[in-house]
Amino acid sequence: MTQHRTALRQWEKALQGPLPGPAAQQTMAPSMRRNDPQADARAIREAGVLLLLYVQRGVLHMPLIVRPDYDGPHGGQVAFPGGRREPGDPDLWRTALRETEEEIGVRSDAIRKMGALSPIFIPNSRYQVSPFVGRVEGVPVFRPDAAEVSQVLPVPVPTLLDGTRRQRETRIIRGQEVDVPFFACGEHKIWGATAMILAEFLCLWTGQGDSPE
Repeated sequence: MTQHRTALRQWEKALQGPLPGPAAQQTMAPSMRRNDPQADARAIREAGVLLLLYVQRGVLHMPLIVRPDYDGPHGGQVAFPGGRREPGDPDLWRTALRETEEEIGVRSDAIRKMGALSPIFIPNSRYQVSPFVGRVEGVPVFRPDAAEVSQVLPVPVPTLLDGTRRQRETRIIRGQEVDVPFFACGEHKIWGATAMILAEFLCLWTGQGDSPE
């Protein structure tokens, strides 16, 4: 546990410095999203998501969620807990905390902020998403909201660091043939903005030279 605390402190310090940013995100971007221009801030909505770290059986984990199937741009996809900023949210960190508590039942006051990753624009829903990194002591008990979460996926970070998990496939999206990189995680495929955020997270982590095990 002491080893984990030391690694997390070093990584928290790295979050305060220069971030890999779009260069890392683009390594997992679908071909239709590569080299996207910057979003027009006047035409977007804001959202906050949380990469929540915890240690279980000596291995660093984070929870991802599977969205229920619905008629919308993100139905059935794997995502981070998080969502749209509401008028009562003082900032996007609070948005991420509130949404995490609502979606998977982890109390906001149990989560310690470590830092933030680079914002990312999602063209099809017109959201500018701010990803935050937090940690919680012990193993959280997840209580998913069935209206927003069909499944919680506790993912070991070493699984994501395994290079064989980075795969690609061709999909037809909005009538176009698109090259889609993804992380293979059991029966699930983590792609799109979630994969792009994870790419920056993993790039920053490996740059610190510490193992999450």
